[in-house]
Amino acid sequence: MRRPLLTCAAVLFLSGGPVALAADPQSVPLPGTKLLDWSDDLSARIVDEAHRYLDRKTAESVDARQKLWTRDSSSPEAYAKSVQRNREEFRKCIGAVDERRTAVMERFGDDANPALVAETPRYRVFQVRWPVLEGVCGEGLLLEPTGQATANVVALPDADQTPEQLVGMAPGIAAESQFARRLADSGIRVVVPVLVSRACDDSGNPEIAMTNQPHREWIYRQAFEVGRRAHRRARVAPRAGSIHDGQSNSR
Repeated sequence: MRRPLLTCAAVLFLSGGPVALAADPQSVPLPGTKLLDWSDDLSARIVDEAHRYLDRKTAESVDARQKLWTRDSSSPEAYAKSVQRNREEFRKCIGAVDERRTAVMERFGDDANPALVAETPRYRVFQVRWPVLEGVCGEGLLLEPTGQATANVVALPDADQTPEQLVGMAPGIAAESQFARRLADSGIRVVVPVLVSRACDDSGNPEIAMTNQPHREWIYRQAFEVGRRAHRRARVAPRAGSIHDGQSNSR
């Protein structure tokens, strides 16, 4: 029973107004309507019109969004205060609204797997972890310069790249693309977090059934059920923010 309603809705969307379906060439359209005489693929029209609508709205947003900002560039403190409301709204939009725990960058390891995993004349590489949310910790690699750090950077790899690859400790990324290593070579303190991959090795219960659902989709579905946007930024933002909080509190 719903299909005719959906068809009518699609026709109204495409035509920009009410139409009368032309089942009979001799039929007279109702007042305020016109005969539908399209012979092409209506589904293609829907997609094309949706693209045009989104392109138009995107172009309009360039001017419209300026009304939502009141930037004060007189000082870094004034600027941060002037955009605080926008930042909070952005956090709400992407679902990154949970209160973060106090961040402390912990270097961890044991005799078999020490905290110091690599060392060069310019920096040392540690495996680290830090609290993010209640019951959730982030993990990754910390590249600590041997001298005074000139800046702090959170280097986000692709979901299917490991921190070891981005640092040059494992194959898979060309040397010129190992930007975490290159930043550390320049005297910058770098943290490379582990991200949820697109693999499906752990998607299921071996005692019941395994699926080919990617790990990231598994997170998406749970996030949606508890009112969080299924967006990469919603998962990365809390961890990246907690890294920023904890880079000066490493131990």
